[in-house]
Amino acid sequence: MVEFVIKSNGQKEAYQKEKIIRSLKKLNLSQEKIEEILLEIDQKLPSVISTKKLFDFIFSSLKEKEPTFSYKYNLKQAIFKLGPAGYPFEKFIAHLLKLYGYQTKHNLFLKGKCLTYEIDILAEKDNITYIGECKFHQQAWKVNDVKVVQYSYARFLDLKKENENPWIITNTRFTSEAHKFAECYNIKLLSWDFPKENLPYLIDNKKAYPLTIFDFLPLKAIQKLFSYDIILIQDIIKKDKSYLKKISSLDEMTIQKIFDIINKILEFRI
Repeated sequence: MVEFVIKSNGQKEAYQKEKIIRSLKKLNLSQEKIEEILLEIDQKLPSVISTKKLFDFIFSSLKEKEPTFSYKYNLKQAIFKLGPAGYPFEKFIAHLLKLYGYQTKHNLFLKGKCLTYEIDILAEKDNITYIGECKFHQQAWKVNDVKVVQYSYARFLDLKKENENPWIITNTRFTSEAHKFAECYNIKLLSWDFPKENLPYLIDNKKAYPLTIFDFLPLKAIQKLFSYDIILIQDIIKKDKSYLKKISSLDEMTIQKIFDIINKILEFRI
């Protein structure tokens, strides 16, 4: 029976069954399946375990019992795979925001009053333009401190025009000081746990899952698809299967498997 977990930063804390229950309920998993997984955790795992091994165990259990739910459960790890350079994360955010009615561009060079800057995201909606900076990390324990927000704000001030606002987006979290500074200067933040409609909420709400949720796909195939601006499951389902085979080098069986899973996630069939 699990009593303690070791987090990715090495910190040891008491095992909280409620966290597992909450994460599984977010998938709309039945109470019966949730109780089955909790029982397996109690019966098969040691008293002290890393959070990664605990996640892997739950993920494997879901793949066996409810495969479609397992890919949704894999979201955080899928986001971490959008690296290491961070550019796929910027592309992913641009595609995500489009689903919410934004006109988006990414990886631009804009001239400010003093300097020229590389801008991660430019998002426009309702006559307001957001100059966005994406802060991507491959480890959950890496947070964005107040200096990150201050540096981004300084760049924004040099670029600022009428009806433009700053927006900092990350796949991890911001420190409390970063939040205070952002609130003081009206800087929009989006992170894994902020605001209420946070990054996982926005993704789940539109089912805008990146292709990296499919753990069986080779990295090279994912990179090839990304290079053709195919980032989300909504992007790939719109493409012809023979075209996907040509650009990704994936076989027909794997492509069909992807389509079958996506159709179940999106709850429609093509």
